[in-house]
Amino acid sequence: MPMINERSAKSGWLSWFFSATTISIIMLGFAFVCGLAAALMWERSNSSWQTHLDNAFNAGIALFGTVSELRSQPSRTAQSDIFEFTVVQPGKLDDTDVVKLRFDVPNSAIYETSLTLRPPSAAITASGERVAVRIFSPQFQYSVSAIPATNNGLAFQFGELSRGIAKLCSDATMYIELDDQNWLKVSAPSIWSCAARPADLRLPALLLAALTLGILFSVANGFSQMLEQLANDIRTAATSGSIEEIPERGVSEVKNLTASVNTFFANERERLEQRALLLSGISHDLGTPATRLKLRTALIEDTILRDKLDRDIDQMTDMIDGVLSYTRHEMDTEAPRKISMRSLVQSIVDDYQDVDKPVSLAAPEQVNLERLGNVFSQTSENTHVLIRDHQRVLCKCRPNAIRRALTNLIENALKYGEEAHVSLHATADHFTIAVVDQGSHTFFEQPEKLLEPFVRGENAKWTKGAGLGLTITNSVVKNHGGALKFVQRQGGLEVSMELPRWI
Repeated sequence: MPMINERSAKSGWLSWFFSATTISIIMLGFAFVCGLAAALMWERSNSSWQTHLDNAFNAGIALFGTVSELRSQPSRTAQSDIFEFTVVQPGKLDDTDVVKLRFDVPNSAIYETSLTLRPPSAAITASGERVAVRIFSPQFQYSVSAIPATNNGLAFQFGELSRGIAKLCSDATMYIELDDQNWLKVSAPSIWSCAARPADLRLPALLLAALTLGILFSVANGFSQMLEQLANDIRTAATSGSIEEIPERGVSEVKNLTASVNTFFANERERLEQRALLLSGISHDLGTPATRLKLRTALIEDTILRDKLDRDIDQMTDMIDGVLSYTRHEMDTEAPRKISMRSLVQSIVDDYQDVDKPVSLAAPEQVNLERLGNVFSQTSENTHVLIRDHQRVLCKCRPNAIRRALTNLIENALKYGEEAHVSLHATADHFTIAVVDQGSHTFFEQPEKLLEPFVRGENAKWTKGAGLGLTITNSVVKNHGGALKFVQRQGGLEVSMELPRWI
């Protein structure tokens, strides 16, 4: 007993752990952690990067101060390592030095960026209105369009120039013109080099954010797909007629929901069978006293009274037969199979023609199939392809049920319209069986009312029947996922069964 309890507890814990709610909580918690980590990584990386660029800007302003002092006092000696810059003694920069500099890096080209910085006022520098700058880098040339030219001072322009070099890291060397004879060589590996830039975690942050969105979408889409599949299964089971058990799949909550639906279908099927058995039993039991009444009426000498009793007994017998047919249909568990609908309809019509009944068949010699247009065809619109098929329209259905339904339509047409013209039309997805009678008196304002059990039209007062033929036909059509339609014609009524070719 303790072993059973332990096993049950373990099973319950596993069921809880793998339930949809728990999985959702775990996945949403993981998504929250990923989203928070992505936000922190992005903020930290962006802050570090902005601080690095601000330091480069401030270093450029400090460099401008050194350049201003050297330009105003040519005899002054430059100090080294001023604000993270390595400044060397001013000297001449001739063409020989430039050529030598271009080939300082073995087997690599040196790119040169030349620009002139102009202040908004000549009073800022004592030696002129412009400062020539030449930047040499083994990686690339720098863009000078981002440096404001006239609206800001030289200090700001030096800061922006240093920021631009730091943004595109490289082993850059800058030469700044002091006068016509001297240039100042400046390098800043602690600011401009790629090793000095902070770690950029924005790309991993974007990947984490994408992972978070993926998890959220996966959770939502997973539940949506499972519920959509369950809805399709319920819809298929409800329209198939057999109400087969829906397979249980997915997380535990969806499985429990599927099990509840299966239980509901099973209970409904059992109730339907019990009701059909009850009706069948009552109808069968009524047949015996009806037969005895028929025999006893033969002993009545009054002809008028005997005829009236015979008509009442015949009407009661017809009602019993109709109820038996209806209950047999409700209890029928025929399995669908693939047949030729053309052959089935033809055989039914032939049976009537063999006994000289006015029943005819007008089946098409061509089947109309719709084909979607594509980019390789001459037109992108949908086209129709006619396939000659003289013998068969393949479909999957319940043949006995279709035979019973079509027989009911033909019987009604013969009973109330004197003739029955049957036609068969098919497309790639559906087929239609239509029965047209020739009775001009068969006009109804609401022919759909005839689908209700025991409801008959005004023209059926003097004919035998229980009013269950169209009810059975409509049940067959619905169980196949189709529809029964009525169309008033000039010479009669057309009743058509529109059914899918595959159920």
